[in-house]
Amino acid sequence: MTKFNWVEGVIKPAKDVTEAYKEINEETEDRSFKKAVKSIQNKHKECHWLRVQYENRPGNMIDRWVRIPMGRKKHLDR
Repeated sequence: MTKFNWVEGVIKPAKDVTEAYKEINEETEDRSFKKAVKSIQNKHKECHWLRVQYENRPGNMIDRWVRIPMGRKKHLDR
């Protein structure tokens, strides 16, 4: 199991409004990156970018931004 630290998110901006950041500070533990993203995206639907930090299998620390929602559009629209 890999620990994923969710740091912050970018909230979807309204018309003529700059982007706003939201502090998340959550930690999840999942078997894969994709499963971790899918589990967290239901909790933070107002965000369209999430920042995640984790350690991959070779031992490198990864710090990246992820665009959500992730998954098939057919299943997300339900």
